[in-house]
Amino acid sequence: MRTKAILCLYFLVCLIVFIVRTAHWKQVNDPAQLNYLCFLMDHGMAPYRDLLEVNMPGTYLVNWSVMHTLGGGSAAWRSFDLSLMGIAAWAMIVVARPYGWLAGALGATMFTLFHGKDGAGQQGQRDLMIAVLLLCAYAFLFTFFRRRQHWALFGFGICAGIASTIKPIPLPFAFLLIVLTTYRLWSAREPVVRPLFFALLGLCLPLLGVFSFLAVKHSLGAFWYLLRVEMPFYTTLGRVPTGKLLSLMASPAIRLLALTAVAVAVIKRESWNWEISLLVIGILFGAASFFAQGKAFPYHRYPLVGFLFLWIAIEFIRELKAPGAAGRLALGGVIFALALLPVYVNAAAHKEWDPSYINSLSADLNRLGGSRLSGHVQCIDMPADCDNTLYRMQLVQSTGLFYDYLVFGSTQQRVVRDLRGRFWQEFEKNKPHVIVVGSGLYPYGQGYDKLASWPWFQHELQDHYYLYGDRTFRRAEAGPRAYRIYVEKTPQPMLSNEAAVRLPSEAGIARNTR
Repeated sequence: MRTKAILCLYFLVCLIVFIVRTAHWKQVNDPAQLNYLCFLMDHGMAPYRDLLEVNMPGTYLVNWSVMHTLGGGSAAWRSFDLSLMGIAAWAMIVVARPYGWLAGALGATMFTLFHGKDGAGQQGQRDLMIAVLLLCAYAFLFTFFRRRQHWALFGFGICAGIASTIKPIPLPFAFLLIVLTTYRLWSAREPVVRPLFFALLGLCLPLLGVFSFLAVKHSLGAFWYLLRVEMPFYTTLGRVPTGKLLSLMASPAIRLLALTAVAVAVIKRESWNWEISLLVIGILFGAASFFAQGKAFPYHRYPLVGFLFLWIAIEFIRELKAPGAAGRLALGGVIFALALLPVYVNAAAHKEWDPSYINSLSADLNRLGGSRLSGHVQCIDMPADCDNTLYRMQLVQSTGLFYDYLVFGSTQQRVVRDLRGRFWQEFEKNKPHVIVVGSGLYPYGQGYDKLASWPWFQHELQDHYYLYGDRTFRRAEAGPRAYRIYVEKTPQPMLSNEAAVRLPSEAGIARNTR
């Protein structure tokens, strides 16, 4: 008992140090961009009809709910992220309870600090939500098999259903778990219909909620277009070769932990059971999800890592006092895992998101009119920094375009042809006074060559706008970053005095290299 208390105190100290050392983190990267989507939705833009982007409806609903309960700032999002970690800890402890609740605590601490070392840019990411929801689904599923309480299957379905509204990948996995559950009940000659009803009811309710949300927004047709045309196009972009995916899927330290756990499991064959089999299936799902997305973004690992850490912790803790090779391997694995925790804390404490892009763009937009630009400014980029800046300044875009790769590139792609037309209609209805063009076109590198892929838009900039500023920044976590600001040639009363006196010839050579 004393050993468990010491270990729990160690976990708690690591977590507290991590939270304190990273308390200054801001909301950045994709979550800030998604909050801006919800901000535009609150200002009258309908998802998929007006907002040209590729996220699933559950993402809107989660971010919107956080914004309208906890708030829309960085502190609120950090609270949400830490709450996700707390929920994951509960789920892991529930799953691990028959094997030792300490295994759940170890797995949850490893998962939290592993996520923390990825930095502020991965707070509350979509795959993190999916990982936590699926861990909760497992906790409910295991509770059903241990207690035969049907409400637990309803909870399983709800969690799996919500995960499937954030990204579609968990949906076939949820059906697989339902099939395996049905088979286990049938093979044990237990009732099948009622448990199956509760599981499917829970699974369908979030899907029905999303359908209702889209129907109210009159976005069902646009969402169907997303599924048929936009998503297949997006999945082809930025795919990483299989060899690189394998190397980035898990760090050498995690591979060593996993191999040690495999060795323990092989030595103690009799410890393999139905629940452990389901955990291994969860690990395989996480790996399949990582490979299916194919882009090797850090947060794509979270479903894999969540299930993997939980299984590793269970294998180590339940064999910790076993005699022979299995016990020694388990002890060595636990010691190595404990040594990793402060390494993760230190990595998190030194992981900073470079704010220079956002600070510079904020200063530029304030000089050009600040709040008066709302409804008259447009980002042409894929990374989140420009949208994050508009969100912090509470500026509404002229159009609902979010990702430049949807309108630039080859016109052989149907999605590019279609969305160019939609964007151009919005652009003509509400021509922006200020356009921010980010460098590069995902996933093809840096520079502004993308403008040449759409001659009409390039001519529009040349004929009706002048180059106000060209900013370049040092490489950061998101890669090389730069932007150009174009201002409409017709003088605008909203421009500040400082901006108004800068003639096109002067503004065109304005540069700021950092």
